[in-house]
Amino acid sequence: MTSSHLKTERRGAVLEITLDRPKANAIDAATSREMGEIFTRFRDDPELRVAILTGAGRSSSAPVGI
Repeated sequence: MTSSHLKTERRGAVLEITLDRPKANAIDAATSREMGEIFTRFRDDPELRVAILTGAGRSSSAPVGI
């Protein structure tokens, strides 16, 4: 599953979610909604045990004014 700013990869019982928003990996309203949908699917999938959220590049994530 891939979106414009979030990439997911499933490895057995692990779901890796990578936030890829160049410059600051900022979390805006649309990205927050997408993350909510991904975590809902994670919660509802009995085969998944762990979700890892990581950021692409060298910057950390931060919320943006909504």
